[in-house]
Amino acid sequence: MRPFIAMNAAISIDGKLTTADRDLHGFGGPEDRALMEDLRAEADAVMIGAGTLREEDPPLTIKAVEKVAHRRDAGKPDQPDGVIVSRSLDFPVKGSRFFETPGVRRFVVCGDDAPKDRVEGLKGAAEVIAVSTASGDLDLEQAVAELGERGMRHLLLEGGGSLNFAMIAAGLVDRIHLTICPLVFGGDKAPTAFGGAGFPGASVRPLVLESVRQGASGRLFLSYRAKASARR
Repeated sequence: MRPFIAMNAAISIDGKLTTADRDLHGFGGPEDRALMEDLRAEADAVMIGAGTLREEDPPLTIKAVEKVAHRRDAGKPDQPDGVIVSRSLDFPVKGSRFFETPGVRRFVVCGDDAPKDRVEGLKGAAEVIAVSTASGDLDLEQAVAELGERGMRHLLLEGGGSLNFAMIAAGLVDRIHLTICPLVFGGDKAPTAFGGAGFPGASVRPLVLESVRQGASGRLFLSYRAKASARR
């Protein structure tokens, strides 16, 4: 059985994850950071794409001492596992906060055709899960199944937009947490919460609104669940 998968993202009111120059991150404010901590504390693993690793190099850890203690009391590791999804493994390992943060079990999902020298370079830093479909695309369904076999029952997806779209297109996103911030970034090349090729009209994935909350400074916190027909 695959893990339950929740996605979390903070966006501007025009749907952007950051500016066209990729020079603004963490704009969700204190309430959004608290939500991120809560969601990470619930998760067995946190997943991001290689683009997010290259641009932000987040450690994907929980900072709140009380949340770490609660996980420990529940018999869980102090920190959730970290998962990177990358077709070609084109990202730095040495000097990376993600790879050098202690106390975290790490996994890298890549294609069967990933460069062998880069796979070798991950030895001792992460476990590599190589999964490709017959067409050569990453088999995300198989990847999350293998993560489930490694004990992950609750996976948190934190972007970027290309991975978010690929996961929802594969029917692998069960819930979406979305923070809408009162900012306008603009820019045709600014990344959005869902990138990739996009759906044709007949394939658009419907969602069900679960909750809406207005926070401080005009931010909105929304939660959606996928309809059963879009889930696997």
